[in-house]
Amino acid sequence: MSRLRFRVESVLADRGMVLARPLDTGDLRLTPHATLGARPVAHLDLPRKVRADGTLDLELVGFFLAYAADVIHFPVGAVVVYADD
Repeated sequence: MSRLRFRVESVLADRGMVLARPLDTGDLRLTPHATLGARPVAHLDLPRKVRADGTLDLELVGFFLAYAADVIHFPVGAVVVYADD
């Protein structure tokens, strides 16, 4: 079981996706009971984002929520907890 904090950077409401940056280090595992901010997560993605200097941003994580409507609970800048228990 792990709990990691993330800061919400962007929300893609039409895709039910929350893009967030980790604030803690640790293993990020997707389990059947995984949640982000207490909302179920269907799957994860590592989006291709390029920084201003042209390098890839490999820290950003895309969380696809099990219910797309749950994105309303994730304002940009919010700190949320990912739990895989």
